[in-house]
Amino acid sequence: MPPKKLQENADLEEEEFDEDGLVEDVDEDDEGEEEEEEEEEGEQEEEEEEEEEEKAQPWTGLATLPEREDVMSLLEELKAAGKKQLTVLLLGKSSVGKSSLVNSLLNEQLARVMAFKLQADTEITTPFTKQIEAPDTELAGFRIKVIDTCGLEDPEGGDSVNYTALKKIASDIKGQPIDVVLYVDRLDLYRVEPLDQAILRAVRDTFGKGIWKRTALVLTHGNLAQTPPGSDYDSFVTRRIRILRKAMPAGRLLRPALPAVIAENSEACPADKAGKRMLPDSSLWVNELVTTLVDMGLRGKPYKYHPRMTRKPNNSFKWLIPFVAAGQFYLWTKVLKPQLEADYKNMQASDEHIWTVKAEQRRKLGIGPPLKPSKQNAWRLEQMYED
Repeated sequence: MPPKKLQENADLEEEEFDEDGLVEDVDEDDEGEEEEEEEEEGEQEEEEEEEEEEKAQPWTGLATLPEREDVMSLLEELKAAGKKQLTVLLLGKSSVGKSSLVNSLLNEQLARVMAFKLQADTEITTPFTKQIEAPDTELAGFRIKVIDTCGLEDPEGGDSVNYTALKKIASDIKGQPIDVVLYVDRLDLYRVEPLDQAILRAVRDTFGKGIWKRTALVLTHGNLAQTPPGSDYDSFVTRRIRILRKAMPAGRLLRPALPAVIAENSEACPADKAGKRMLPDSSLWVNELVTTLVDMGLRGKPYKYHPRMTRKPNNSFKWLIPFVAAGQFYLWTKVLKPQLEADYKNMQASDEHIWTVKAEQRRKLGIGPPLKPSKQNAWRLEQMYED
């Protein structure tokens, strides 16, 4: 698909998203706080020592990539802007296709793919750094780094967030410039589960809300054989994207308008005459994915994680704890306890009055006094009646 058509589709998606009213203006105070945080981070990062560059392997899969010419043309925009490397971080649950997406994008079998999640991932983060070895092109030496990650749900329970993995991912990418974050999910699902929402909130709380500015949605299993009754392919895709965007945790006045790309990692993915992989709507998904990566890679400074970004418990009202405890103690000793004791005495007095009346009635009838049960027998009788 020509770049011009891809841009038109991207603009159309943004217009549809705005019409739904999901994007709101950002609070000026929030913007100011974020700018101050970014300035502070920049000052600290300049003071840190520069790390040695990682060794990159030749991107051998580029030579046989069906979309090679289109991909190289798009990457030349990054090189022309002065960038030497494009760094992409993948996040998402297990079995959504993150590792398969790495293999499809780089056209190499690099990441291990498991059809069924039978055990926990042994590696939390797995980086793959590839360098273009093409001396006759302007892209010679350009590198693309893709960081694959484990599933963000608990590998044992499966129904809770894997906070340990999130902390390890944050530690591994600390200080690294991340150009694009791909949040991967499946297209062939119909709802957002509570676990999905919990994972999204955990991502925000771990990496800071600024990560959404560098995030794009990627929905795998895009070659749907059949859509639900009453919907065609385009309407189903639009609905699925809208649902996921709504699930993104927003700030007070901000809901991130994330770009979205549909992907199909299966070898059975249809292709055009040139071998370029396409979806049921005839769009070339690899071209659209790389276009999104390049567009986001050109958006100013990349994202860099700092531990300060991780949300901590709110301690602003911690000083009220002693006063609350003192108030509770006062309420118990001066109000509740005296009232309960008074109620108990009234109940005992009422019981004594009843037994006195019964004894008088039996005396008039010439019958012996009633046998008042002991406390232990009374308790046993209450248990018998309850059973």
